[in-house]
Amino acid sequence: MVARFLALALSLSASACAATAEAGFAIVKLDGSGEALLVAASPIPTGSTIALEYPGADQRPRCCKRLRAADLVAIDAAEVLASDELRAIAPRVYKAKVPPAWSDMPFIGVGAVGVDIRTHSRGGRFELTDRRGARRAASLCTSAEGVHLMETEQGRLRTHLYLSLGYEIESPTCGSAQ
Repeated sequence: MVARFLALALSLSASACAATAEAGFAIVKLDGSGEALLVAASPIPTGSTIALEYPGADQRPRCCKRLRAADLVAIDAAEVLASDELRAIAPRVYKAKVPPAWSDMPFIGVGAVGVDIRTHSRGGRFELTDRRGARRAASLCTSAEGVHLMETEQGRLRTHLYLSLGYEIESPTCGSAQ
């Protein structure tokens, strides 16, 4: 009896945590052969969905393919050169198997993480609406050697993630502040 009560309490606690977890963004890197790498500012809660951009026929970002948090495997952030530039801490890094048809060549885009989120991508911005109706948006840009995901809220930087690509980028798109 006590074991059943404890199991029920743990289940309800996990559900409540997933339900109240705030929506957020992640950098998504598809390797072109069925593996995805996600870089997020905070842990991805159980029960979340990840809506991720993928390349269209013209290699431009399209919205959205979906993964479940259960499909993710957390890896040591030291395995990739990535950072949470805003909080100066290591980000959360995950890998997942994805159908190879999602991307037949390497691709980097944005992912939205949350429960009951609606998403769309337009004009270089990836937007989400969470279950409370709050709207958020993030975009990617490139610096000399990596990719930056930035989310602003009322003109203030809310999220700034970085993923090194390990090579020099010929024409960076970020402003000089990154």
